[in-house]
Amino acid sequence: MRISLIPEQVPPSELAVGVRPVYDSVPDFELTLTRRPGGTRVIAVTGELDLYRAPALEQALAEALEPDASSEGARVVVDLREVTFLDTNTLALLLAAHGRQQARGGELLILVGPHTPMTAFAVTGFDSLLTIKHTRPRKAA
Repeated sequence: MRISLIPEQVPPSELAVGVRPVYDSVPDFELTLTRRPGGTRVIAVTGELDLYRAPALEQALAEALEPDASSEGARVVVDLREVTFLDTNTLALLLAAHGRQQARGGELLILVGPHTPMTAFAVTGFDSLLTIKHTRPRKAA
């Protein structure tokens, strides 16, 4: 049997009977960008942040970091409290965004909760480079 990271490449005849494909159990992914009064921009993410979803985060960060008259020195908050997985692509995007914010006198704040996977931050040392705040999970809407 062939193993593939892209489930569509495995013909159904090669899947074991009674086994659900892994991608069926992947949590939903949601990303929102909100602009608050005073110039603060909040990117809230739910689900997994991996190579497949990195472009959505990259686009949101680019938009949040876009300079305008009211955003000089403003704060960008990346809310990862509902993230269940993140990879090194995510870390690289966050570190680059942090550098851009610092260069223009702003702040990039990363919110994490009790279920945010912090191992990647710790192993890479990014937990000491980025501004991370441990907090409670978001309240259900």
